[in-house]
Amino acid sequence: MIEKAVFSYFNPQRSFLNRTGFSTFADFLYTTSLSVWCASQYFKEVEMISGDWGLNMFKEIGLPVTSYSDSLNQMHEVSRFFWAYGKLIAYTEQKQPFVHMDNDVFLWEPLPERILKAELCFQSHEPFKLKGYGYYKLLKKPWSKAPVRPIKIVKNPVTDFAYNCGICGGHNLDFFKEWIECSEEYIFAKENADVFFRDFAHLLIHQNLFHEQYFAASLIKMHKMRDRVEVIHEDASKIPDVLKYTHLWGTTKKDFGMQRRVNMRLQIEAPELHKRVKEYIKKNKL
Repeated sequence: MIEKAVFSYFNPQRSFLNRTGFSTFADFLYTTSLSVWCASQYFKEVEMISGDWGLNMFKEIGLPVTSYSDSLNQMHEVSRFFWAYGKLIAYTEQKQPFVHMDNDVFLWEPLPERILKAELCFQSHEPFKLKGYGYYKLLKKPWSKAPVRPIKIVKNPVTDFAYNCGICGGHNLDFFKEWIECSEEYIFAKENADVFFRDFAHLLIHQNLFHEQYFAASLIKMHKMRDRVEVIHEDASKIPDVLKYTHLWGTTKKDFGMQRRVNMRLQIEAPELHKRVKEYIKKNKL
């Protein structure tokens, strides 16, 4: 059974100016704090992985975690657009079954046993043909033009769906090592730089969908593992039918009303943590 939840935070600028998709840095802090607090209610171990700048911030706030890791110090030279690589580092450094959770995911009850026992687990499917997932089709263009492409991914194209990594983990730790090797080969090849940063610069912010979620689906296909992968629900919109679970993806993170509810929920559930976050925000004029 998985007994460990993992979080990661990549901020290459080491600055409050990087709001990771939120309207304000304060919104990011309240959301992350509530996400970690929720996980701490259901897992014996909770780890936060970041660089020194992020760890100093989280330690001052006093997140309810059992361990910290500074593994993302190695990402200071990585483009901020490849933030999902930090998640891959977090996956690969695990020495026991785990579930990595995005810092905008709120778990209101324990994950199902089938998830906690899974060889691999993810949040849901992302069907290429459905509205809202069209970026996969667009990302096939830079993929086809890239001079350097992992052969494992080339030989195992996926045409139906990728896996959403709102949660991602499992017991098969070797899989994550293979995954990060493919990602590194693709996003860090000097020969591919012009494709990412010049020819398809308008898609750069979306490249994580490909080297993270699409690559995972391709490797799962290669290993004929689809029947051994568990998701909370194949359809993300139907997750509330089977689990009390919230994921603030997309523009939801910038919704004023939603962020107000996050703030209030943290104050209700963890008043002392909320107080420390509020004091940190005031101290740093965020």
